[in-house]
Amino acid sequence: MAAARHVELASEAALTTWAGRVAQAWQAQIIGPVLCGLSGDLGAGKTTWVRAMLAGLGYQGRVPSPTYTLLEHYTAVGLDIVHVDLYRLGSNGNAANADTDLESLGLRDWLAAKRCWMLVEWPERSPRLFARCDLVIELRGGATAGSRDLTFVAQSGRGNLLLEGLPSISESGSS
Repeated sequence: MAAARHVELASEAALTTWAGRVAQAWQAQIIGPVLCGLSGDLGAGKTTWVRAMLAGLGYQGRVPSPTYTLLEHYTAVGLDIVHVDLYRLGSNGNAANADTDLESLGLRDWLAAKRCWMLVEWPERSPRLFARCDLVIELRGGATAGSRDLTFVAQSGRGNLLLEGLPSISESGSS
């Protein structure tokens, strides 16, 4: 059974604060590539999570949603961060088409890079890529307005390290 952790955050501000702290903790301990899936409904906070991680790593530039570009690349603290949005891929229900579309984005090269974090929104649109995710973060609206429930599910040994590297959230919400 995959290891998992559930986190409740009281607000979007708590989400952004904690995502930045997660990025800092992972950067301090994880060497090598990371493939992280971000699942959740529209508006659940997937792009907000990526923006906050980048901010936590010191990135100060604009971070647009890659819904239309499919892929955005950033560099921070010696890491390549690749933000991918698969929402439009495989929209006709054909997973094989989604996997073909992914090949054209050059993800294979990014997956082979030693200092690269790939953060993929809607990873379930590509079953092959989803299966390769080290960690999947499921984001959902919480019990109160603006709150978020997150579930982190490790899918590999590196995913277990990422899960273990999650900082406490005492000042951001409750666990």
